[in-house]
Amino acid sequence: MQQQRQIITHPGFSRPDRTIWVVLAIWAAVIAAVAVLLWIENEMGDSNSGVYLVPWILLCGTVVLSPSAYLFYKNKFDLFHPLVFAAWSYVFPAFVVGGIIIALDFANPFFMSHVEDPKTNIPYSLLLVSIGFAGMIVGFALPVGRFLGEKIVNLLPKWEWEPTKLWGPGFLLMFMGIGVNIIGLIRGIMGYQKLEEVGIFDSLLYFLLTILTVGTILVWLGIFYAKERTPIFYIVVAAAVAFIPLRMALLGSRSGLMISVMPIMMAYLYAGRKLTVRSSLVLGTIAVLAVGIGVIYGTSFRNIKGSEARVEAGEYAAQVGATIDYLTGEDPIEILGSSLQALSDRIENLSSLAVVVSNYERLAPFEASYGLENNIVNDALTSFVPRFVWPDKPNTSDARAYSDLYFNFGENSFAISPFGDLLRNFGPIGVPLGMLIVGLYLRVIYSALIDSGSPAMWKKAAYFPLLTVISYESFYAIIFPSLIRTLAVLAVSMILVNILVRGIRRSPRS
Repeated sequence: MQQQRQIITHPGFSRPDRTIWVVLAIWAAVIAAVAVLLWIENEMGDSNSGVYLVPWILLCGTVVLSPSAYLFYKNKFDLFHPLVFAAWSYVFPAFVVGGIIIALDFANPFFMSHVEDPKTNIPYSLLLVSIGFAGMIVGFALPVGRFLGEKIVNLLPKWEWEPTKLWGPGFLLMFMGIGVNIIGLIRGIMGYQKLEEVGIFDSLLYFLLTILTVGTILVWLGIFYAKERTPIFYIVVAAAVAFIPLRMALLGSRSGLMISVMPIMMAYLYAGRKLTVRSSLVLGTIAVLAVGIGVIYGTSFRNIKGSEARVEAGEYAAQVGATIDYLTGEDPIEILGSSLQALSDRIENLSSLAVVVSNYERLAPFEASYGLENNIVNDALTSFVPRFVWPDKPNTSDARAYSDLYFNFGENSFAISPFGDLLRNFGPIGVPLGMLIVGLYLRVIYSALIDSGSPAMWKKAAYFPLLTVISYESFYAIIFPSLIRTLAVLAVSMILVNILVRGIRRSPRS
């Protein structure tokens, strides 16, 4: 029984003793190919080559992928295990693949000129990521995280929801979420737009999008758990699929389609489906297509819109139509070329971190004038007071101010990552210690919501927003305030769904 329970909780590969060697062989081939390509690309060790990055890339890749390899070997591999999700959704592509992109000179952003002594600061950046991720692993492995998670389990509601009863409440949340998205577009706080002035309810609107994610997971859990293929079932599937391009169109983001697909993938796996080699290939293909299509659409949308200037909702919707017309009428080769370059630039965030690593000590005296000094502590202290209660609450983690100070370009929001934010606030020692706290938090939510026997349906739906509240390309400072707001929205959403599900149960009797 315990073994069966683990299969449900941790969707693992079958025959791990065979496939682990396949994975190791592939990794060996990849490492060898990278080394050879770097050597050839840079003319057999030329002084300007990127070969110096190879050992640091391998170190970072080894640390970041070690939890995935361990869980895979133990037949407990789970794409949405906190350490696996962190590795594959951001850290590995941004820093390991990003390191390869820099080494091969596939991307050369203008701000690389801000990195003094790249041969020192870029490897140091990879070392900080390695140490930070190792700290997160240690935090996750500490027994206190599991202990706290198990204690929290006893305090949580014992709601049991029948999967087919989730479609109505789930769609209600999805429609409410789309409504919030539309209001956000009108206000200029969502989509490809720049907010000129923060309103007292803007943060609340942004976090209300959590209900769209929860609704999506509930609907798809109901779909994947369904045992009968009735006409209603196919109507539900068609309606749920229709929401995917709608959200991508509204966001105008390169990651918009992947944001829509990830909750569906989680619902599939957490509905008790085995992660076999075949299903892994299917999910991997879907993920690659989602990234590719999202990058093509997002890049074209941004090029057509031209800037992040706020526009009226009708004009924003017209940009969606113009983007579709462009994609259907333009030369596919030209579209693919520009999209591949955009994808390379989007994936690679090692250079952004290197700018912080190279300049944080020199720019520290100027951070106060930009509202960035001690932003982690300041955000934590002010997070309990909503902006509608304190309208003049300082916005300490200002991405535009950060971009202006570190990149001399305040018209964009450059990635900083928790590693860079911790370095700015507390120095090198703050990176592993701060990420240890993140690992501890991830262990608590995983133990309380997923790794607890047979998790209830509502726990699976609540887990994903709490997992993704950790943004690995943004400020460490926003994690705690975001967690408080997400918990509040989740509590209201789950209570509403429970009331609706109980009402659906009673309706046949009345």
